[in-house]
Amino acid sequence: MINQVNTKEFQPKPLGLYLVEAGLITPTELEIALKEQKVRGKQLGEILVTLGFIKRQTIEYFIEKVVLPEQQQFNKASANTDKSKSNLLAVVEQAYPTQAKKPHQLDVYLSAKRVVKFLLGIVFCLTLASLFVNLTQEYLPDYPSRELFKDLFDLDQETNIPSLYSAASLLFCSILLASISKAKKLAGKNNYRSWAGLSIVFVYLSLDEFISIHEKLILPLRNAYHTRGLFYYPWVIAGGIFVLIFLLLFGRFIITLPKKTRRLFLIAGTIYVAGAIGTEMVGGYYADYYTTENMIYVLITTLEEVLEMVGVIVFIYALLSYIASYMNGVDVGLHIIDSKKQRI
Repeated sequence: MINQVNTKEFQPKPLGLYLVEAGLITPTELEIALKEQKVRGKQLGEILVTLGFIKRQTIEYFIEKVVLPEQQQFNKASANTDKSKSNLLAVVEQAYPTQAKKPHQLDVYLSAKRVVKFLLGIVFCLTLASLFVNLTQEYLPDYPSRELFKDLFDLDQETNIPSLYSAASLLFCSILLASISKAKKLAGKNNYRSWAGLSIVFVYLSLDEFISIHEKLILPLRNAYHTRGLFYYPWVIAGGIFVLIFLLLFGRFIITLPKKTRRLFLIAGTIYVAGAIGTEMVGGYYADYYTTENMIYVLITTLEEVLEMVGVIVFIYALLSYIASYMNGVDVGLHIIDSKKQRI
C-alpha cells in the first residue's frame, strides 16, 4: 500500500507547467491554450499542437524523456506499483487521451502529395470522359442516352459531374483557408483576417463554378458593348477587373508568406487565370469567327477547364504543405462526437 503522506506530498505538475519550465512554450501561449481548452473541451496537448505552439513529436519526446522518468522515481519508492502507475500516466493522459477516454471520433489525416495524386486522377478521368462523349457526339451515329451522357460529363457544361467536382474542390480550398484563419486567430496572429478573406473568395468561386453566375453576364454585356473576337465572352473583362482587385486586396499578404507557399500561390493563380480568362478569350475568338460545333472548339474549352482544375489542385497542395510545414503539424480532421458522451 502506498504511504499516504508520500502520495500527498507528491503532486504531479500539469503538462503545461512542465512545458513552460522547459522553455518549450511561453506562459502567454499556455494561457491561450487553456482558454481554448475551456471552450473546446479538448486535451491540452492536442490544443497546443493545433495552435502551432509545439510539435506533437516534441510533446511525446518530452513526456518520454522528462515527465515519465521523474514520476518513475516516485514509483520506485512506492509499495504498490500498479496503483502508482495510474498516477504515472496522469500527465500523459492530459496530453493525449487514451482510446477508452476518447469520444467517438474519426480522424482523417491528409497528405499533400496523396491528395494531389488523387485529385489529378479524378481530373484525368473527367477529361477522358468529356472527350469521349464529345467524340461520339461528333463522329458516331445517334445512340441511346447520348445527350444525357454529354450533359453529365462534358467539361463545358454546367451543373453536371465535372462542375460539381470543380465546385467541391474550390469549397475544400475555402475550408482549409478558414481552418488556417481560425488557428491564426487563436494564436493571436493579425493576418488571420487575410486568410478569412481568401476563404470567402473561394466560397464565391465555388458557388459561381456550379451555377455559373459569371455566364449570366455574357448576353447583357455583349448587347451593351457589342463585343467581338477575344471579348466575344465579355465576362472576361469583369474577370480581369476581379483579378486586379484581388491582387490589390491580397497582394501584400501573399508577399509576406513563406517563399515556398508564395511561389505555389503564384503558380496556382497563374494556371487558373490562364484557363479561366486567357483560354476563354481564345475560345471566344474561335466561337465568334468560326463555330462552337466542332472538335477544335471542344479541345479549347477542355484545355480551359483542365487548367482551372489543375490550378486549384496546386493551390490545395500549397495550403496542405503550408499547414504541414509552417503550422507545426496541425491536423485537419473530421470529428464525429457523441454529444451524450462528450465529457471526459
